[in-house]
Order: sequence, then C-alpha cells, then structure tokens
Amino acid sequence: MKRLRISWGALALSLLMLACALGATAFAQQNLVYIDGNITTANQNAVIGLVNDGTGKLTPLPGSPFLTGGTGVGPAGNGTDAQWDSDQEVVINPEGTLLFAVNGHTNNFAVFNLNSDGTLSAISGSPFASNGPQPASFGYKDNGLGGGISMMVVVNKDADPLQTQTAPNYTTFSVSSSGVPTFNTGSTFTLATGTAPSQALIRHNTPTGFFGVEFMSGKISSYKLNRAGVLTTTNSLAAPGNDVGAVLHPTVRGLYLALPGNAEIAVYSYNTTGTLKLLTTVPNQGLAVCWLAVNAAGTRHYSAEPKSSTISVYDITNPKSPIQLQHLTVSGTGAIPTHMRLDPTGQFLYVLDRLGVLHVLNVASDGTVMENLTPFNLGLPSGTVPLGLAVLMK
Repeated sequence: MKRLRISWGALALSLLMLACALGATAFAQQNLVYIDGNITTANQNAVIGLVNDGTGKLTPLPGSPFLTGGTGVGPAGNGTDAQWDSDQEVVINPEGTLLFAVNGHTNNFAVFNLNSDGTLSAISGSPFASNGPQPASFGYKDNGLGGGISMMVVVNKDADPLQTQTAPNYTTFSVSSSGVPTFNTGSTFTLATGTAPSQALIRHNTPTGFFGVEFMSGKISSYKLNRAGVLTTTNSLAAPGNDVGAVLHPTVRGLYLALPGNAEIAVYSYNTTGTLKLLTTVPNQGLAVCWLAVNAAGTRHYSAEPKSSTISVYDITNPKSPIQLQHLTVSGTGAIPTHMRLDPTGQFLYVLDRLGVLHVLNVASDGTVMENLTPFNLGLPSGTVPLGLAVLMK
C-alpha cells in the first residue's frame, strides 16, 4: 500500500485560500436602501432597511423596521401637503457607519450605528432635539471640522399642521465620530414664518457653505458657516417660482432646482465663494416637478412629478443645457412619485411613492429607465406618507 504524502506548504496554502473564500462570503457587500417611514403613531416612527439582490428585488434587513424613538409628521385633513415637501430626511455618512433620520412631529432626530450587516442600532441618547419645529432635512459634511468632528445643518421646517406655527430655522450641530451631535451655541438662523424650507445642500469640497431651498418663500439662498457653526448669508435669489427639491452637479459648480408651479427646472451656477447665479430654466412635461437626482458621472438628470405620476430623464452632458430624453409614467393607479435616489451601482433608480411603495426602475446604458418590477410594498400603516431615501453599498 502506498503512503499518502502530504505537502505541508500546499496544505497551508489551501487552508489560507479557503479562509479567504469564507471571509469573502461572510463579508460580501450588500446593496442597501433605507427609508424614513414617517409613521405618525406616537413614538413609533421607524427606518425601513432593504437589501437589493442585484436584480432589483428587495427584501427587508433582519430587524427592520428600526424604531427612531419619535413620531412622523402627518396630515391636517385640510388638503395641505407642505409638511411633506422636503428632501434629505435620511442621510448616511461617507464611511457608511452612521445613519440620521428625522422625526418631524416630535422635533427630534434619530442617530443609528450602521452595523457591518446593514442593520441599525440607535446610539445612546437618541433621539436628539433638533432645536426647532419639524426637522425635515440634513446637510452633512463629514469631518468638516477636522479631528473626526463633522458639521451638520438641520432644517427645521415649521410646516407641521398639528403644531402651532412659530418660525422655521437652520440649526447646526457638531457630530463626533461616534455620531453624537452637539448643538452649536448661537447657530440657530431664524427664517420668516411660513418660509417652510425644504432642504440643505452642503457645497462640494468645502465644510463651510451650503444652499438652502426655501420652499414657500420661493427663494434659494447660499450660506457660509464659520467653525462655530454660525451662519451668514452669501446671497439669496428669488427663484422663478416656489421651489421644493434641488440637487448639485457632481463634477462642476452647478445646481438644479425643481419649480413645481412653473413646470420647470432651474439651472444655477455658483462660484468659489458659493454665490449663486441663475443661468436658465428648462421645461418639464409633468405636473408639479418636485424631486431631483443626478447620476455619479453628471451626465443624466432625473425628476419626479407626483401629480402626473411621472418621471423625466434629461441629458446633462452639457450641464448648463439639460435636454429631455424620456417622460415615463410609473406603475400603479394614482401613483405619487416623490423622493429619488440612484443605487450605488447606477443600475437602478429608486422612486418613493406616497402610496407607501417603492418603485425600482432599471437604468439602461443610455440613462433612460424602465419599470420591470412590481413596486415593493413598504408595509406602512394606511395613509402613511414615507419621507426620504438613502442608499449604501456595504
């Protein structure tokens, strides 16, 4: 009988390769999407976490939905919807370790640790007071102050019909590397009653400036922050109409602004100091264009038009002159498309619907979209209006 001769070097190499393979399996990246459910039952608001299997099919993360410890903002019964017209209600830090979500009715926001498997765990002390009525949007600059300390702008919208109206504001917080926010004393910047600001966009490549979309006043403003988080105005422009959502161009100093009443999208440039300049407006075929998204390459622009149940796609190869390529009606009777995000691979466009579903659109090589999948039911209580999307590859 022949003896089996073992090469210990070959065996060690095989074991190492097996360990690497198992490690790769254990830590395979997940394509994740998070949604603020905006649940209006007292202290039952929650973030819904979903996994895309690579084909666009979604499944909930273990433990989802994740309670925020606060309450969402609901309807007044008088037909108004200003309280829902905002963006960036959910944000994730660039490292993919922290997630922030608004609780509009309880005037606070949740901070979660974003775990290696994509699940969420509330940090100690969460939720945190927003220092104003109805937090509705975050502008977040990672490590904006250095030493692992980030700068965050919270938009307190003051459009909750179930709270007494006072005055909206922008308030800033310093955020530690572990996610703990600290109110910056003296940072609250009060706006006129009824302004209903909808979004704060941190400028690219600077920790010291952001753009504020001021919905009901029909303005867009540029602000500068000092290291203490205190705001001063750089310039403020009257938009061609009321403005809801905006998005920055990823590679040039440009900004696109949705004008729902005008059925237009405004195109702005800004200089190194953040001073805004209106360049042009382009027509939109839908009704009430409100929410916008741009691909990572800065070549395609997407808009959601809730009153016509439609999505529009523009070619922005020339950033100053968007050209419409497509106008698509999403599926579902009476669909109300709102917040949008492209997934990290650029293969899917997520479109949140006020009817409590998430549309997953396939993005073709030319940037146009098709809806091949049945919208994903978020399982929210009847009548709940979900707010905000964030995506992550982890």
